[in-house]
Amino acid sequence: MYKFIFVKGIDVVKRLLDETIVNAAWLKCYHLFKGNFMVNNIRWKIAQQYEKDWWEKRSYFIDFEFYKNFAEDLLEFGKELLVINQGTVVLEIGSGAGGILTYLTDSNYRYAIDPLESFYSSVPRFVSQRDKHVKYLSAKGEDLPFEDKKFDLIIMDNVLDHCDNPEKVMKEVKRVVKDKGIIFFKQNTYHTWGQLVRFLMERFQIDKGHPFTFAKKDLLRIIHHNDLKLMKAKRSGYFFTWKKELMSSGFNNKMKAILFATRDKITYVLQKD
Repeated sequence: MYKFIFVKGIDVVKRLLDETIVNAAWLKCYHLFKGNFMVNNIRWKIAQQYEKDWWEKRSYFIDFEFYKNFAEDLLEFGKELLVINQGTVVLEIGSGAGGILTYLTDSNYRYAIDPLESFYSSVPRFVSQRDKHVKYLSAKGEDLPFEDKKFDLIIMDNVLDHCDNPEKVMKEVKRVVKDKGIIFFKQNTYHTWGQLVRFLMERFQIDKGHPFTFAKKDLLRIIHHNDLKLMKAKRSGYFFTWKKELMSSGFNNKMKAILFATRDKITYVLQKD
């Protein structure tokens, strides 16, 4: 089995190292590092369709336990900066089938937005696990349908790499969060080699669900550009994820491990000055 995966991995690398493809990938790298975080609308729609298909395949057996775990992590990691009570106004961007805020039940004012909300709300199993007190809306992070300075807490869990324009999303986040408001932000990041492999994967559309790939410095630049203050940070670590992917039963995860295109999940607690 591992021999087969290794041989397939070598074959993929050979394909990816075609001169034209490498040039195209490095051109994309150049624009990314220069700050051009934007894709065309067709590419974004492909990513959204991929996301919809991913959830649809799992609609009969998935439960929201992972959302509960994420919520507990948020409450523990951010407890020194924000205590959620009945009056805390919460927004989750990219809430998916249910969202972390499903389990933030101390708040009476919870909003969730996702471009695929019309799909999620049509799946009975998803709806049955949701909290009826959460207001779900169909919207993009680039155009939040809320007034300025509305929210005490904004949650974004691995959202930016799915977006149309990450820079605009963060600008909108800054607009709708209150002064001294908190942003709980998670994002997968990659080292330089991992970025290159993923750029090449993007060229082949091997990973259709993620139009963007970020390094840690890219996230920090976007954060600082929007005058958001970094209050706390932690990371999962590349080795932990690499080992997990290598032991995975999924072919794609094993390939990521073999090609050393492993992600490191960064968690930031941000505050608007």
